[in-house]
Amino acid sequence: MFNSGGAIKEVKYGCEGSITVAMKVRGCGLFGAYSSSNPKRIEVDSREVEFGYDEASGLVTLDLSVPLEELYHWNITVEL
Repeated sequence: MFNSGGAIKEVKYGCEGSITVAMKVRGCGLFGAYSSSNPKRIEVDSREVEFGYDEASGLVTLDLSVPLEELYHWNITVEL
């Protein structure tokens, strides 16, 4: 199930040195977002994580585990 309206709570863009997109998101399971370029790295709560990127569609995917706190907001940073 995709629930972008309820999952993404905040988005910030930055371009100091490299382009970054920082998001606060809720939920668990497979997280998907679209990007026109393959990310260099992705961090979840300041930890680098493995991710998938489908060049044909631009879909970036990563797994978010079940949070310990109810209504927890994950901090995801994508470096492009």
